[in-house]
Amino acid sequence: MMRTATSRVWFVACVASAACVQGNPQTAVIAADFKGGTLTPPGCAYAMSTRVGAEAPALPEADAFVGLDPTVKHVHLGVGAEPKTSMVVTWRTIDDTTKAGKVRYGVGGGLDREAPGITWSYRAGFGDGAAVQIHEAHICGLTADTRYDYQVVSDAGHVSPSYHFRTAPDVVATPDAEVVIATVGDSRDGYDVWAQLIEQFAARAPDLVLFSGDAVTLGALQGEWEEFFGLAEPLFANVPVISVHGNHDLNSINFYSQFAMPGDEENFSFDYGYAHIVVVNDSPEQLDDLTAKIPSFLTADLAANASARWKIVNHHRPIYSASTSHGSDLQLRADWGPIYDTAQVDIVLNGHDHDYERSKPMRANQVQPTGAGTVYLVSGGAGAELYEAGSDFWTQVSASIHSGAALRVRRELMEVEAFDETGLAVDAFTITKP
Repeated sequence: MMRTATSRVWFVACVASAACVQGNPQTAVIAADFKGGTLTPPGCAYAMSTRVGAEAPALPEADAFVGLDPTVKHVHLGVGAEPKTSMVVTWRTIDDTTKAGKVRYGVGGGLDREAPGITWSYRAGFGDGAAVQIHEAHICGLTADTRYDYQVVSDAGHVSPSYHFRTAPDVVATPDAEVVIATVGDSRDGYDVWAQLIEQFAARAPDLVLFSGDAVTLGALQGEWEEFFGLAEPLFANVPVISVHGNHDLNSINFYSQFAMPGDEENFSFDYGYAHIVVVNDSPEQLDDLTAKIPSFLTADLAANASARWKIVNHHRPIYSASTSHGSDLQLRADWGPIYDTAQVDIVLNGHDHDYERSKPMRANQVQPTGAGTVYLVSGGAGAELYEAGSDFWTQVSASIHSGAALRVRRELMEVEAFDETGLAVDAFTITKP
């Protein structure tokens, strides 16, 4: 199908909007054939869903088709439900037609258990691009804080390298548990830097990656996704990744199909060690969600988890940024800032501005003593063209550099280290909580 003039105009203008998919011509093109669906993975107590724009998920049949080149690629881990007892493995094959697939896994190097590969396809572009097929195995009933080895299998002749993952710790059973959380965003157009940062993160052995959005320049096109996941495989195949939605991701079916995340994959929360992590989409399809649905979700979730030792919120657009490009989103600051204040959120992770910034502790738009307010961390330096860094009354650190950060979280201490693509230290700070 030819892309229409309307499609082209919408596509170019969309990335400037917080509601990129309102009126998206893609939806009308693909809805008739790709309506999405829901399936409960074998052995799991939750359902997984695909969205309009993708086929319904399906389990492999006994004689599932094997294509001309079922070589496994783009292996990466995700979170389906409870990180202490489950893991999701996502992959593709070179031919994009193979329906067969499974994951063999076990402890101590043994691969004596199996999980079937659930498959579905979506069409890139505006529904008129090439078909992209996803394989996803949900592994449930795991033991907390345990290393598992695994391999992805298309057929006897096409098996991935051996990878591994570790389930999240149970802090009741292991009160001295520590987790390392990597955070970074905005890799689009800068995949040489992205590759270097992947090496730096891998050297720090994170347990979880929180990506703050804008992996690619235009989320509906598949080309950059190939680079993003291809270069990230050495890390993502061993460490689960959660990505917030960025404005350049366009609420595309590409974004929602290629990451495995809990709930509606837009607004959700989960616990990882002592950290309660909340993820929200600040570029939703419906603009009203920014002032109604999402604040309601944040308020309810943070209140329900008021006793969490550490509260971490992750979304794309910063509410405190001194960059001369985007800067602070004042509407989000007005609508969401008071929620963070009331809940005493410890740290908010953002991207969008392509620099590194750390705020002083903030509450009610006023600087607070160390440990008495929320720290706002902008880490949008995963490779995209850098923006000029600025400074304002809340600024603690500000630098126009490519960088990433790692949060080391224990019961009474959070240590944060930021570094550039060569590993050189950019910033370091600690927050204590007796």
